[in-house]
This record gives sequence, structure tokens and C-alpha cells, in this order.
Amino acid sequence: MLASTPFTVALRELLDERFRVHPDDCARFAVGGAAPKLVLSPRTLDEGAQALKIVAGEHATVVIRGAGTKSHRPPPHGEFDAVLDTSEMRGILDHKPGDLTATVAAGTPLHELQFALRRHGQFFPSDAPFAATATLGGTLAANANGALRQRYGALRDNVLGMRLALSDGLIAFSGAKVVKSVAGYDTHKAFVGSRGTLGLIGEVTLKVAPLPATQRVLLAAFTDCASATAAAGSIAASALFPMATTMHDSRAATRVSALRGAGAPQWTLLVRCGGSRAASSEQFDGAFAISKEAGASSLRDIPAELVETLWTDVAELSGGAAYDPEQFVVARLVSPPAQLHDCVAAARAAWPDAEITAHPYAGVLYANVPVASAASQPGAFWQACATGGWAAEFLSAPHHRAEEFIAPLPSGLPLKLQRRFKAALDPSGTLDPGGFVGGI
Repeated sequence: MLASTPFTVALRELLDERFRVHPDDCARFAVGGAAPKLVLSPRTLDEGAQALKIVAGEHATVVIRGAGTKSHRPPPHGEFDAVLDTSEMRGILDHKPGDLTATVAAGTPLHELQFALRRHGQFFPSDAPFAATATLGGTLAANANGALRQRYGALRDNVLGMRLALSDGLIAFSGAKVVKSVAGYDTHKAFVGSRGTLGLIGEVTLKVAPLPATQRVLLAAFTDCASATAAAGSIAASALFPMATTMHDSRAATRVSALRGAGAPQWTLLVRCGGSRAASSEQFDGAFAISKEAGASSLRDIPAELVETLWTDVAELSGGAAYDPEQFVVARLVSPPAQLHDCVAAARAAWPDAEITAHPYAGVLYANVPVASAASQPGAFWQACATGGWAAEFLSAPHHRAEEFIAPLPSGLPLKLQRRFKAALDPSGTLDPGGFVGGI
């Protein structure tokens, strides 16, 4: 059916050389280890909408792909026919520095966005992993939050509006292009974390932030996790308002170039401080005092000129480029922040060889587990998740073993509502059927 002449002619007329059918060309756009039969690379949202409509009319299925950095994420994709590649949909379409807003094409790499904003003394407040390659749309679709959410909020909090294409070719806009708006439903925020199963994110209007005038990072070393989490909790509960706080066990810390050399402590707490010189110093001094009182074995300052390099490495510890997806399985656990120590203990009991990174403010833990160690998933661990009300999912696993790493769903998920929402936006089931939680 996919080889039918009217179908391929329509796509060729629409996309020209950006419509690929040769197996060697399609192999470069593999998702979940499987190569598509067709690759569609629109340059605009209008082209993307038309391409989706043509493919849906053929009763074919499509997976939307940015840079492919999340293509190891379970569950494994079922059979699909085409990949819609967003890498040609790039560029900053509008930037209003005075309003702290920017409208950006979804296929724009994050590093290009940050470079352009930096020239105006601004940045998009996200330290999501895969920053060197990931696209804006892919990062939003994966809901790949980083530790900067402590000050700036989660990704969806910084998305003001979206232009979207649905599988029937309809182009819709949700939200606004200004920071202060109360009109309409925030439907676009449902697309953050949707994994490309609801529609094509084409253009995104973002809330951006001024670059801090100065930054520094406190490095506090602890001999045990309980003391580190206690210090992080006290910092979060204080009025200090740092930019971000992260925790790393000794194995994970060795992957940060600025932390190598002196021997990694059992636990490292990093507190990123920023703002005016006075505000940054106040945050640093306050976090220093709290960490010292909590029993830090050593405390030191990472100076301003090293902060960006340090944090580039730190961001990749959250299941990012620091870990080869064929060698590591990445689990993300979310607990109430006050239970983070218990969550760490449960993960460590399940996977003794895991490299653990945590964002204590949000109660998020990343367990990066060597494949051989990840083979066993003790039932006691899943029971601890159920008892504590923790959410767990696998962000990455080797393609050939992805079926083994699908976390049990917590009770109470509104799956019926989610299925109805999916059916309303994608009634033909064109967009990655089964690719969302619960096989939606």
C-alpha cells in the first residue's frame, strides 16, 4: 500500500528531496532500533501538517523524531511506517527581548537557541540532557526537565503557546505569545511529555530569562546520603532561592570533569547560585552554613568561570549523553522530596551498581544501571514504589531488551481519560500508536 503511486507522488511533490524511501537513507532515522519505510522532513509546520494528512489517508503510522536522542526509551515502538523528521524545522521565528519571550521552530537544537539568546543577555532556563544535540520539540515532548526547575519552574511552566499539527492536517494554536494571558485552555501543555503521540509540535513560544550577572557553585561533600538529603531539604525550605541543587553518588561524580582528581566522596551536593553579586554571595553563604551544620566533610567553591563547563557535565548525568544507551539502563523515580533518602535506599538495594544522580528539590532520582546489573528487578523495589506512592519509569534501555524494562503503572492513573484525549486529537491512530504510557 505504501508503494502506491498516488501516495508517493503526493509526498514527493510536497517535500521533493526531503522525502526518502531508500533503505540506506531511512536507516539513519531509526527509532527504537527499527528503520522506517519512509522518512518525511518538512521545513515548515504547514508542510508537516500536509504530510501527516497524506500519510494518515493511507492508514499508515508515523513516529515523530527530532535528533533521536530519546529513541532508546521503552516501551519499544510497535510496527510503524514512517518517521517525520523535524530537524529541518529550525530557527528563531520571533524574539522580543524586552518581553522575555521567543517563538522558536520545534526542530531547533537547544544549543542554537541558547547561543542566539545569549547575545541578548538571556537564556531558556532548561538544563535538559543531550543539550549538544537535542531539539527543542523533542525535549518538550519527552518532558526532559533538569535541575534548573528549582528556580525557573518545569518546562511546561516556560511554554506560553504552541502551533501544532494534528494527524488530519489541522493546524491549531494554543496559549499566547505574551507572559500574562488568561485566555482559553492551556491545551498545549498536554503536549509537553506526550512523546509525539498527540500531534506535531511545530512552533513554540517560550518564556526566557535574563542571564545571571554572576554565578558560583557550592560543592559540599558528605559521607552518607541522609546528611546530603537533609542539607538539600533545608536549602530548599530556606529563603535562599538558589538556581539548582543536585546530588551525586561517588560513581556518578567521577563523570564530571571538574570533580575528578581529589577522589569523589560518597555523596556530592552541588548548589548552583546566581543573580546579582550580592544575591549570589548570599545564596552561597547560606548554603555553605546549612551544609556545614548538616555534617559536610568538606566544602569548596566552584568559581564563575567554571560553572558552565561544570553544569554541562552535570546535566548529562540525568540519563543523558554520559551513559551509553547500549551499556546502561536508565530509571527515573519521583518521590515526595522528604522521601528522597528512602527512594535512594530502595534503588540502591535493587541495583547496587547503579550510578545515582538526584534533583532533591523535585524529589527526582536517576539510577543509571549497567545492563548486566539491571537484569534483576526485585519485586521488593516495585513494592516500595507502590507503598511510597513513587512514580517510576525507564528512560533508556538497549533496543533488544526494551521489553524487559517497562515499569509497573501506579494505581490511579486516568488512563481512560488519556485514551479519550488521544482519540480526540488523533482519531486515525496515526501517531505512534502504543508509544505512550499504558500502551496509549
